[in-house]
Amino acid sequence: MARFLARIGGFSARRRWLIVVLWIALLAAAAGGAAAWSKPLDPDFTIDGLASVGTLQRIDAEFGISDDPGGDIVFAAPAGQSLTAGDKATITRLSSDIAALPGVAAAPATTLSPGGRVGLLSVTLTGDDVPAGLAGVVDAARGPGLRIELSAGLAPAAESSSSTDIGLLIALVVLVVTFGSLVAAGVPLVTALLGLGVSLAGIYAATRFIALSDVAPSLALLLGLAVGIDYALFVVNRHRRQLIDGVPVRQSIALAVGTAGTAVVFAALTVIIALAGLAVMRVGFLTQMGVSAAVAVAIAMLITVTLTPALLSIAGPRILGRRTRRRLAAGTVPAGGKYALRWAGWIARFPALGVLIPVVLLGALAIPVLHLRLGLPTDGSEPSTSTVRQAYDLKAAGFGAGVNAPILVVGTAAAEQGLDAVPGVARVVPSGEHGGQVLLTVYPTGGPEAESTTTLVHDLRERPGLEVTGTTAIAIDVSDLLAARLPGYLALIIGFAFLLLLVVFRSVLVALKAVVSFLLSLGAALGCTVLVFQQGHLAGPVGVDPAGPLLSFLPVIVIGVLFGLSMDYEMFLLTGIHEEHARGADPRGAVRTGFAHGAKVIAAAALIMIGVFGSGALGHGDNTIKPIAFSLAAGTLADAFLVRMMLVPAVMTLFGRAAWWLPRWLNRVLPHLDIEGSQLAPSTPPGEPSARLYASAGK
Repeated sequence: MARFLARIGGFSARRRWLIVVLWIALLAAAAGGAAAWSKPLDPDFTIDGLASVGTLQRIDAEFGISDDPGGDIVFAAPAGQSLTAGDKATITRLSSDIAALPGVAAAPATTLSPGGRVGLLSVTLTGDDVPAGLAGVVDAARGPGLRIELSAGLAPAAESSSSTDIGLLIALVVLVVTFGSLVAAGVPLVTALLGLGVSLAGIYAATRFIALSDVAPSLALLLGLAVGIDYALFVVNRHRRQLIDGVPVRQSIALAVGTAGTAVVFAALTVIIALAGLAVMRVGFLTQMGVSAAVAVAIAMLITVTLTPALLSIAGPRILGRRTRRRLAAGTVPAGGKYALRWAGWIARFPALGVLIPVVLLGALAIPVLHLRLGLPTDGSEPSTSTVRQAYDLKAAGFGAGVNAPILVVGTAAAEQGLDAVPGVARVVPSGEHGGQVLLTVYPTGGPEAESTTTLVHDLRERPGLEVTGTTAIAIDVSDLLAARLPGYLALIIGFAFLLLLVVFRSVLVALKAVVSFLLSLGAALGCTVLVFQQGHLAGPVGVDPAGPLLSFLPVIVIGVLFGLSMDYEMFLLTGIHEEHARGADPRGAVRTGFAHGAKVIAAAALIMIGVFGSGALGHGDNTIKPIAFSLAAGTLADAFLVRMMLVPAVMTLFGRAAWWLPRWLNRVLPHLDIEGSQLAPSTPPGEPSARLYASAGK
């Protein structure tokens, strides 16, 4: 692998302009395909094969329950007052004006709440598009004493503000501080943005052939940008180290791609497999999200091992910056990693503390996971400033919280006797009859996210002869199904992580340590997310509005993505330690030197990840992606700075020589991989500085 990638790096360095032109042409082709073929994204979170979905389809056919597009216009008097005669006259005119709009099926049906404060205009449309004049007609009807809000089916699509510009700014600052050179900082940004453009354009072009969830591109954007910068960062960092050690530019590029590039490929394959593994959940929208993000990661990997060496060849020695070049010309080799060496030395002196501190902190952060509740987005999940959320709240205030969580129940008249007396039921409304079956709409006392509503759905299903469905019941079924399949997916990821690291590093203890540390990072990430997004702590600064159950698919996404990122840092950190160990360094020395080589770049990569994910979490964009981005930012912070910077060197120090133990029979069975690129350069005597290896490789 290392030799193959080194040849790719060497070719890209020699044919640098050809590689640049090819990637620009690929971007243009993908953008053209997206412009010509892209179709609207799918906003639904449903699972084929659910019994409740089949029941709903049968009810639609037998009872004539239409699924026509449309929604409610909610109007209300000020709090504590009732609608006046003037208000009602205004609503009557509004109803007539709406009925006259093209695309409206019929005059809206009007319903008033028992208290007379809130009312609904139920509007049915002939197509999926909201009539262009609807917003203007509604605005004209609004007055000082009359609130009018639109539900999701009628409100204009909310503009999702992208906060990737903040993430890019953070990345630029981190890269400039890390490298001290705008040229070196620019290479990872250029490759990441170009790769992101190719992957996103390709994803949108693919909508011509497949339906795609509307959150899939958001996840691909966040992950593609983050790993695209990080992967190039590792290669650029290795190249700079080798130039400082005296390796000629083109030889250094090939060697950097063969060494750091090999780690990038294995790290990327880990992320890709974890994301593609979402297909084992057998949930359509999760598979789409996973595959879309996997495509973005694959493009980031390919562009790192091809375009990055081409750009490094174009930059030449300027990748080091003027100050470093002047010092090299004067015969002074810049010293680096002194702070990392001091930190590693402290860990070596107190390894028990290095284990205890992160384990206690991560364990404490994971405690809120015990109270985890899952659900799907509703109109109540929208920001309180949106008209959709205000319509949702007004309906609940006028008709009770259960008006937003209707449950459809079908069965015989005898089976449905006494439903109004079931705990959690607010009212029961007859909705149709067909072939001896009666259809009822049950309104619960709580909203769609209330625990009492979930309990009610389960209680109704326990009554013989009843079938329960509707959007509320289906959302509960989806959450229950995802929760049931989550342990299997986690077991698959853990098993894959153990086998991967066993093959790469040929060590049982290293693989076992990686699995345990990943679980600690995962627990901390989910615990922080429960604390903020579910329980509402720090909700104001983070912009949580409102707090409530976490997205039912959030744990699955976080497991897949965080596993990949965790293995990235594990791979790059342990590669340096294993490299020193393979050259004959003693266990403590290998940990100290290997950690010093990787600590700075891993910290920089983590800060970039946190910046990208954090900008997605703290921005004013999609409420579906916000908690996912927050969880990934928290997990990256915990994994990089508590696990990789403290726990891993402490555990490796305590393991000593046993860290690289592997049974002989297993050593014969496992394939031999060369992720350090030892085949690319002659070995050095034990104890000789590792930098000399790379200097000799270019001579």
